[in-house]
Amino acid sequence: MSQIIGQTVGGRYHVDSLIAQGGMASVFLATDLRLDRKVALKVIHPHLANDASFVSKFTREAKIAAALAHPNLINVFDQGQDGALVYLAMEYIKGITLRQALDDFGAFDSEQTLELIEGVLAGLAAAHKAGILHRDIKPENVFLADDGRIKLGDFGLAREIQNNTTTGNLIGTVAYLSPELVTRGVADARSDIYAVGIMMFEMLTGRQPFEGEQAVQVAYQHANDRVPAPSTVKATISPLLDEIVLWATTREAHYRPKNAEELHKVILRAQQEIGRIEQSKTARVARDLAPTSVLPDDALLFGEAGFIEDGDYDVEPAAAASWNSDNATAVLNDGWHDDSFSDSGKAGAGVGATQILQDFDEASQEFEPNAEPDFWSRLRRGERRRAWFWVALTAAVVVAGSATGWYFAAGPGALNTVPAVDGQSLASAEQTLAAFDANPTVLQENSSDVAKGKVTRTDPASGSLATAGTHFKIFVSSGPKMVAAPDLYGLDLVSATARIATSGFTLGKVDSWFNNSEATKIYDYSGFVGVGKANDKIADHSAINIKVSLGPLPVVAGLSQDVATTLLTAAGLAQPTVTTEFSNSVAKGNVISLVPSGSLLGAGSKVQLVVSKGSETVLMPTVVGETIAAAQKLLTDVGLVPVVSTNQLQSNYGIAKVTSASKNQGAALHVGDTVILSSF
Repeated sequence: MSQIIGQTVGGRYHVDSLIAQGGMASVFLATDLRLDRKVALKVIHPHLANDASFVSKFTREAKIAAALAHPNLINVFDQGQDGALVYLAMEYIKGITLRQALDDFGAFDSEQTLELIEGVLAGLAAAHKAGILHRDIKPENVFLADDGRIKLGDFGLAREIQNNTTTGNLIGTVAYLSPELVTRGVADARSDIYAVGIMMFEMLTGRQPFEGEQAVQVAYQHANDRVPAPSTVKATISPLLDEIVLWATTREAHYRPKNAEELHKVILRAQQEIGRIEQSKTARVARDLAPTSVLPDDALLFGEAGFIEDGDYDVEPAAAASWNSDNATAVLNDGWHDDSFSDSGKAGAGVGATQILQDFDEASQEFEPNAEPDFWSRLRRGERRRAWFWVALTAAVVVAGSATGWYFAAGPGALNTVPAVDGQSLASAEQTLAAFDANPTVLQENSSDVAKGKVTRTDPASGSLATAGTHFKIFVSSGPKMVAAPDLYGLDLVSATARIATSGFTLGKVDSWFNNSEATKIYDYSGFVGVGKANDKIADHSAINIKVSLGPLPVVAGLSQDVATTLLTAAGLAQPTVTTEFSNSVAKGNVISLVPSGSLLGAGSKVQLVVSKGSETVLMPTVVGETIAAAQKLLTDVGLVPVVSTNQLQSNYGIAKVTSASKNQGAALHVGDTVILSSF
């Protein structure tokens, strides 16, 4: 399909580059020359463009999607055909899919999950309201635009709700199939809701609720097990989100939300509730970190465990009351100046936002040595104690800061970037990572991208930061995971493509050849051993190459050359070449055999026709007594070669008679034999 890059499709869409490629179609970035805007051009694969049934389904997708207009749905602009290219022009979304986001960033937090699910449900609700099921809800079909928009797309499996009570085949990706689709092939709006619930579980936890080596194992779990609460995987998930996921994924469809609109309303309320909880947490944190802290009534000095009591001081009840209040700033009462340090001091009546002290001269009289000596000595002793405390604390902070700086900058706690060892041998990777961990754990894992025995990844991952002494895990490829190929024999191309996708594989090369199998049916594919035999194991998620039968070659033996040529060209073969041979069983001018140009014949292949020249043996005609010229003609007509032996001039061959011949009349001769004619 990449050959159309640079071309203009439909006289309107200039194809710029390939965006994505799937089993049934490829998506290109194109420029709408008429409206001067970027579009996503979906073009079905050439081998499917000749399938009238598939083209009809593709056109139906365009009509269904075009009938839906919503900010959270990908808009369809145009649909058409340009020669063999059948295409769909859609809104181009610059960004990534939800699947790519999950792969790159892992699980989302509660607020992010609700925001994304709200957008998906808003678009899906519009589809359900219009009577349309999506039937393929999964992260790959949720698009996250760079400008923050959330779009649901790919209505390739969509059907009208009233026409979609049952389906003969399992559709959609198996990880998101509802129990009723697995067991009975029944689908309605609640089947889409189930898929949304599974997707929400995956967004919250970073994994799917049901996993297995084969698709049938996952499908079995959907049909027989209940989806667990997300908090069983990640304990920090809110019970509110647990309830929503469990409601949407209830195995019995009649207990789920009846459509996307009903679930969408609940998601909106959940967003408000989660937002209120988060605001409450933020408010508590802000209050705990107020610029002026309120001290407890028994505290004067800081200790290692917090506030500690100093036994040399008596705390004024009014001050204690103010410290224990909710005011960020404690207000001193007017008892501070005449008797605040006496046993009989009482709280002043005027406690205001700002307290005005009396003049210094007047106040100084209150602090003359007439005060008790024991009080002043206790006060000076407390001041010295506090001074030494702050000196010691400052020194400790400086030392600790220096030590910490050394520890994290040059010491054992220094952070260094983990080097990339992907694709290296185990020995090389261990040597590279020795500075971090001299004895890493080595684990095996399947990989279809990395050669067996080479490193696939590390934990911590390359590019991250780690300290010396961090324990590493090195994952080594054990080669691709091998699983049995799906059974495709006798299926048509559309059914086979769907089965390949639901089995976790991708469609590879498709070839069409003349074969004794029924036309349009698959007779050979990757992993196929033979009819009635178990398929070989092939690499999981690999591409499956298939061969589709064009039907048997036309039988042309015994037919005339002209009729045989007509049949062969009508079947799609090239104009045949012709050779001739003698045949004692096939009449002259009829086909003896068909010779193919190779072991596999497809449309446009060359063949050769072997046409009969007639029988190889002839009877010697009567030539004695005939003129030389007449005898020559009799011999050449039956394939014999005449040689004249005479003393007659050639100009007299029409008059001079043959007196004898080297072969007797009626003798059986081979075509091409020589006969000597004598005339004297």
